[in-house]
Amino acid sequence: MSNRTALILACALLITPGLAVAKTAAKADCPSPVKDAVEKAYPNSKVTGCKQENEKGKVQYEVKLRTKEEQALELDVSPEGSVLLTEQVVAESSVPQAVMTAFGAKYPKMKAARAEKQTKADGAVTYEIAFKDAKGKKHEATFKDDGTFVEQE
Repeated sequence: MSNRTALILACALLITPGLAVAKTAAKADCPSPVKDAVEKAYPNSKVTGCKQENEKGKVQYEVKLRTKEEQALELDVSPEGSVLLTEQVVAESSVPQAVMTAFGAKYPKMKAARAEKQTKADGAVTYEIAFKDAKGKKHEATFKDDGTFVEQE
């Protein structure tokens, strides 16, 4: 084994445990009520990340998971364990035509880069369309399923 190979191997061995600790710590930051809510909503799912956030002055947890059907989801969960919002990346073809028409009318020179279906706890559905402006800056526009504009981030 050359010195270079030994050095690369040593670095890999030093870095790998740190990555495992970081991943475990992210899961450990998820309080029990949050974990329980995710397990109840999506049994047998695998949590891939959990972090505390402040949304409009309120603490909540962003939980990323992979369902047993291998679907990637992101949930916003209250510290008490209420699922506030479920986000799922969807194909543009599954976004209601009213949403895509409204997006095209509001942003005529923009092209959708990604679409997410957002379902609130009360069942209300919105669609978030990601796009880049002429300068390459990323934006997200949210629409109700009937095409009504909600907000831009």
